[in-house]
Amino acid sequence: MTSHGNLLTARLLLAFALTVPACTRGAPPGRVIVELRTVENVLDDSQRTGCTLQEEVEAGTTHDAWISFGDVEPDAERGWKVRRTRVHCGRGPFAKSSSQFGRMLGTPYVILDLDLIPTVPTSARIGLNVSLKVHTLSGFDQEGRPLYRDRVDNRSVTLGPQGEAVFPVLIPDDRERDAFGVHEALLRVRATTAGHTRAAAYGAISVRADVPGADVLVDGGVVGRITEGHPTIVNNLVVGKREVRVRDFSDREARAEVAVEQNRVVEVALPVLQLPPSGAQTDFVPIGKNPQGYEEYWRPKDAAIVVTVPAGEFLMGSSDTDSEANQRPQHTVYLSEFRIDKTEVTWRQFGKFTADTGTPPLPAPIYGTPDDYAVSNVLWDEAMAYCKWVGGRLPTEAEWEKAARGTDGRRYPWGNDWQPGRCNSFEGGPHRPESVGRYRDCLSPYGVLDLAGGVWEWCADWYGEKYYADSPSENPTGPASGSLHVLRGGVWLNQRLYLRTAYRLQRPPSSRHVHNGFRCAHDVGK
Repeated sequence: MTSHGNLLTARLLLAFALTVPACTRGAPPGRVIVELRTVENVLDDSQRTGCTLQEEVEAGTTHDAWISFGDVEPDAERGWKVRRTRVHCGRGPFAKSSSQFGRMLGTPYVILDLDLIPTVPTSARIGLNVSLKVHTLSGFDQEGRPLYRDRVDNRSVTLGPQGEAVFPVLIPDDRERDAFGVHEALLRVRATTAGHTRAAAYGAISVRADVPGADVLVDGGVVGRITEGHPTIVNNLVVGKREVRVRDFSDREARAEVAVEQNRVVEVALPVLQLPPSGAQTDFVPIGKNPQGYEEYWRPKDAAIVVTVPAGEFLMGSSDTDSEANQRPQHTVYLSEFRIDKTEVTWRQFGKFTADTGTPPLPAPIYGTPDDYAVSNVLWDEAMAYCKWVGGRLPTEAEWEKAARGTDGRRYPWGNDWQPGRCNSFEGGPHRPESVGRYRDCLSPYGVLDLAGGVWEWCADWYGEKYYADSPSENPTGPASGSLHVLRGGVWLNQRLYLRTAYRLQRPPSSRHVHNGFRCAHDVGK
């Protein structure tokens, strides 16, 4: 399962934990206030509330409502395209509103007709019989009329003190995720005995940790990332006990149970690695083995994690008949032990370098310079200077390729079969840059991330068209001179051909291209 699949699973497990706000004694029997609220978990890991309905209902009677998600229109090539990513809702069945909805708002992508029947409440519990009729667009007919596939989901739930039931409106496939920009759209259902008001039961948590970029999870769902030098604030949490975790790129965790308090921000510190402060003078701090069994180190200079790649032989180049000539022949190469960055260098890290050295800032790409996105627009000399600043160098082609594919000559970091959901590419990503490490299954045998997709990565070598035919069999470093340098790994808008571990791109070192990034390497024992 991909990291995205794990994320959805965690969120759905969280979603079906059932709880409701407590009711005070003496409430009139038989009357229940039902509240419906839609929530979207968007791709930047924030939450967006769509619309809210609240109504007082007699126990044993049916409460009808509808939810719609996304406005679309016909598309000749792909069947449909998005006009707007919006959520709408209303009382009664959707059929009563459909004609007016179509004239004003367009064609909904998902329609959810909801029937709720509350049972007679007790002092602490309310039962709900829920019928969900979900209509999801499958396309348009020749006259442009929408066609839907239908699903019915009937459930009976019992809501205890301080809780809610949460139901999925849309759990997207890859195309839906990219088109609508959400991980999922959910419906939250709350109920309380009529005649009693309840204060807003929400609070927030402020999380600090020692690993910039690490995931912050609340009750199993990812809600943000650790920001260096600043707390990560998680808002709109229901009061009560919450499990908070911080998880780094190698699944090391720190966790705590936190009592969320109404209208307050509760502070929690969760050091994962017990690290010295960023910028400390030590070169490396050992932090243990990753899940793949290879030693990792913390580089205090720029708060990076580096992975040890052991000495030994590997298969370099490609034996595929459709590979380009400059990738052949496939041959055996011995490399000494080395270390390589677990992720690409980020804008946050490169900003430390420019501030410390007085190097001019890089031109910003059109999508900006978010802290945890891979740095880009980098010249070869600038990448070399950065790696020297952290005590290292750019990896050789051979080192980069071994770190990406291991010893068995695999086409992609994970194996020989193309799996588009594993990395940020044209075929499997959102068609835009992403934070480094976001694709947790874009993972090499040594536990190195993002060696397919992301940005093109500068290597130390000069480019040689026929270099593979006569390169040294031990620790090759590329031709002695040239006019072009090598880049590896592909970029987020490339197709699978360019994301093969053996693919070689070449550009002049003066190329300030928006897709040029890098990571660093280090010698071991020298």
